[in-house]
Amino acid sequence: MGLPANTRHADIIVIGAGVLGTFHAYFAARKGYKVLLLERNTVPGDASTRNFGMQMQTIVATNSPWAQFALDSREIYQTIQQKSDISFEQKGSLYLAATEVERQVLQEFAAQFAETYHCTFIDAAEVQRRYPFVQDSYCTGALYSWEDCMLEPRVTMQQVIEYATRTEAIEYVPQTQVVEVTTSSQGCVVKDAHGDLFTADQVFVCNGTQYQTLFPKLFQQSGLQLCKLQMLRTVAQPRQILPHSILSSHSIRRYPAFTACPSYHLLAEEQRDDAELQKYGIHMLARQAEDGSVVLGDSHEYIPFSEVARDTFEYTNWHINALLIQYAQSMLALPTWDIQVMWNGYYMLHPDLPIYTHTLEDKIHIVTGIGGKGMSTGPGFARQYIAERLH
Repeated sequence: MGLPANTRHADIIVIGAGVLGTFHAYFAARKGYKVLLLERNTVPGDASTRNFGMQMQTIVATNSPWAQFALDSREIYQTIQQKSDISFEQKGSLYLAATEVERQVLQEFAAQFAETYHCTFIDAAEVQRRYPFVQDSYCTGALYSWEDCMLEPRVTMQQVIEYATRTEAIEYVPQTQVVEVTTSSQGCVVKDAHGDLFTADQVFVCNGTQYQTLFPKLFQQSGLQLCKLQMLRTVAQPRQILPHSILSSHSIRRYPAFTACPSYHLLAEEQRDDAELQKYGIHMLARQAEDGSVVLGDSHEYIPFSEVARDTFEYTNWHINALLIQYAQSMLALPTWDIQVMWNGYYMLHPDLPIYTHTLEDKIHIVTGIGGKGMSTGPGFARQYIAERLH
């Protein structure tokens, strides 16, 4: 039986218009392919928009391909920004140490990676002189990286999609919930919830946390986990307070780049009184948005797919939000701590893999589980993966 006359065809179909999906579509089109980019919502609304808007190299290991993906992603964002506004700016980052061992780790990192990471160590006295918003009792020293960047996650992906569809052979098809992807001798057939069909030679499935509809059995056996995070946004501050992205002492312990420092192992030996912060995977990041509000967070709770259905994973835990505010207040002095909005974010990750990729019948490419590094590394990874898959 033939396909309906209104079936739409492209060389490549990408399902999901988050950072991974959009940039897979973009780089496929850059290679000369006609692309359909299908998105279940009007605009992307999941992990690619519910994040801090930080683009940083230190969140991945220094000696891994992902460090290069972070650099490549920065170059990709900057190249587009020069042509069309995507709310991407170089504003730098500031890690704040709270213990002597953390200070030592930051000093070692600056000594070892000053040129490659464009960073410098700042002692506590200088931090207080430059950054009066940092609480005196918190900081023992800081690492300033001036080439780290910021974006506005609520609008950046929309701006990238607008640019990509304007400049490349990409058609954006929103409000399209894909329910089935199959293969045939001619290629791939994609069916949406309305019964409409789309065909392509190859399909890239960048479905974020939507694991229940497409290939659910595959995802159940994949080893992937769901991570829930909680974040808050203050009301607009009366003035610009934070010139950089601000990262806490717990971020030094969390992010893999610092494992390259000789003293890193000493962090595990320190006596700590932060059991609740550890329980909920809390570290504190803060970024002042264009509207003057300050984004704060976040927590990290992990759960296997098999347990999600019987858990209250979709609910916001107010105790976690209270811990976040308390932690932020111990680190920063803001004119107002009034909170205007709070939300949960979700992403998938694999405990043993930096990203989950799986190809079916050499035509359907599943790409997800990039974890919390999607905005920092996703564009660079997408460019390489498209180069490998589309010759």
